[in-house]
Amino acid sequence: MMATRCLRMREDLKAKAQQLANEQVVSLNSHIDATLAATNAQAETLARMGDLLSGIDREQLRLRFMKFISKTQTAPQSANSQIERAINL
Repeated sequence: MMATRCLRMREDLKAKAQQLANEQVVSLNSHIDATLAATNAQAETLARMGDLLSGIDREQLRLRFMKFISKTQTAPQSANSQIERAINL
């Protein structure tokens, strides 16, 4: 279902949004829709991560993360097996 809304924004923001939409070869409406969806997803992810980490000892988490980082090799992308091994140390 689609809702129709009148949106007011500064001219400079509209021009930048239009430029980004043109670069992505999409309409301004599609660009704004995707940007809002991504912003909402990010907010939901951050809230979920906050919930998951609320009872965690942050120093212990930091130490595990640093151990993980020290065991991984610098590469364009770590293999899933490397990540699994490092997490299960």
